[in-house]
Amino acid sequence: MSSRRISEKRRRGRRRLAILIAIVSLLALFVLAILVDSALYYNKVHTGISVAGREIGGLTHDEAVAVLTREVDDAESNPIILEAGTRTWKVMAADVGTKLDVVGAVDVAMNITRERNFFLDFGRRLKLYFSDIDIPLEGTVDAYKMDDLLHMVAQELDNPPINAGIVVEDGRVRAVEGKRGKVVDQDKLREDLEALLFTLHATRLEIPLIVKEPEVQAEDNREALEQAQTMISASLRLVSGNDAWTLSSEEIANYLDFASKDRAGVATLVPYLSAKKLEKFFDSISDKIAIKPVNATFDSDGKKAWVVPAVMGKKLDREKTAEALTAAALKSSSRSAKAVVTISEPDRTTEKAEAMGVKEVLGTYTTEYGGTADRQTNVKITTKYASNVLLAPGEVYNFDKQIGDRTEARGYKLAKGITGQGKLEDVLGGGICQVSTTLFNAVFEAGLEVVERHNHSLYISHYPDGRDATVTQGGKNLRFRNNTDHYVWIRARSDGYRTTFNIYGTKDGRKVTSKFSGFTMGEILPDVSVTNSSLGPDKTNILVAGQQARYCEVKRTITWPNGTKKTDVFKSYYPAYSKTIEVSTGTTTTTTTAKPTTTTKPTSKTTTTKGESVTTTTGPRVTEF
Repeated sequence: MSSRRISEKRRRGRRRLAILIAIVSLLALFVLAILVDSALYYNKVHTGISVAGREIGGLTHDEAVAVLTREVDDAESNPIILEAGTRTWKVMAADVGTKLDVVGAVDVAMNITRERNFFLDFGRRLKLYFSDIDIPLEGTVDAYKMDDLLHMVAQELDNPPINAGIVVEDGRVRAVEGKRGKVVDQDKLREDLEALLFTLHATRLEIPLIVKEPEVQAEDNREALEQAQTMISASLRLVSGNDAWTLSSEEIANYLDFASKDRAGVATLVPYLSAKKLEKFFDSISDKIAIKPVNATFDSDGKKAWVVPAVMGKKLDREKTAEALTAAALKSSSRSAKAVVTISEPDRTTEKAEAMGVKEVLGTYTTEYGGTADRQTNVKITTKYASNVLLAPGEVYNFDKQIGDRTEARGYKLAKGITGQGKLEDVLGGGICQVSTTLFNAVFEAGLEVVERHNHSLYISHYPDGRDATVTQGGKNLRFRNNTDHYVWIRARSDGYRTTFNIYGTKDGRKVTSKFSGFTMGEILPDVSVTNSSLGPDKTNILVAGQQARYCEVKRTITWPNGTKKTDVFKSYYPAYSKTIEVSTGTTTTTTTAKPTTTTKPTSKTTTTKGESVTTTTGPRVTEF
């Protein structure tokens, strides 16, 4: 009995030993397998792992990146072909700014068997010997470039649906059924194309198309159709005061249009009479309805100036009148509308004019000279052109620009003007320097800043000494600046003989005094004789009267209420010219030469008024008027 028990114990011991040996052997094999696998794939991608279908097992990180980069470059050099029936489009990866993350994909591949969990990693390593793992490439595309591509394809392929509508033909309205369309499914195409771009295989892609229903169905336009039929069912009347115009049914149909409006989430048509289509009709009646606004102006009595109030105007409000016509046309009776007008303000309202400060005379001057009737005509029309000018603070008055071209078409006549070398000849606009001289003296007395002024080349005794002002078209000019804080108004009148300029504004307390230096007389040139065989015996003709040179100065001093003073000197030089005489052949003449003399004319009066500072400039010499 005891020997049997001992034998049983021995058998159990041997079994335990065998099991233990088996376990130890298995553990040894397990450890050996781990050691062998770790040695084989140390710092490498494990076998059974691929990226976008490309096996990279057994490669180091850098080797895998290099291999995949070459694969990506090769793949991106081949296009994806988009297809729709017989039409195709080639799309390169670069066309949509594709960027693939090769390094990121290799990082994922390396980490599959490196999770820091021994058993999990070993299980994955073991599994990879029997089943592969493919890691997709990830990347990005340029959204704007992708949008542009999809839009281009859609533009060429889309056959959009046609909404149900209403047409006007031959004075009648009728409904038009809508039609289905077929368009590119851009969202699906984007999804499919991006998926292909992130693979390493160029391929062909069928462009997905979807059927699109019209947004507006015929039923949605039933009310609009009935309204449009009512609108053209009879004539329409537009009234403005005592005037009235009738639009026939045919005309209404021509002016009919439709707008799309959202009603309870449904886009529906709304008929209306279009102001744009009514444009020619409105043009034909607007003059009978409109009243042009009149700017506020000024009037004066030589001492004071005042505002003549503006007159408001009115004009046809075309949009609102079209709306009124639409409302009347939607009625089956009493189809009449009133023209809608809006008040139109003038550019210069009464309030604006009053704020300009034109209220009292700042300076005035009058000259008198007769001459021929044509000269007087020139003076009168030039005064008209030069007058009634509003000058803003800081603005410069340009006489030559203000009066414009001296042409027959503008009323100018031939009259004597200085043409050079002391000659007086008939020119268009001769005599108008009386106007510029009168204006200069009014500016002088007002104390405004003179920007440019020139004396004549010939001394003219009927102008104030040293205070004449010549102009030549495109050359010598008279310019002055309004250097007050308010507007000034230049007002003039002339009958051709007597010319007066008044300058109105707001007085600021400045005072003007002036002093004439007298004339310093210069050289006298010898007379010159010119033979003219057409003259009779002992006959002569004076071509140029000639003059002795002379020079003078006029000083103007401006004093402001705070005691500030400014003195300006206006210098005038009148050069010497020889007296030129035409003589007949054989006539004996005597030429004399006088010595230059210097005399001083008695000092002129000193005047006191209110005004501002001036300067003197020079310019090119042409015909003087």
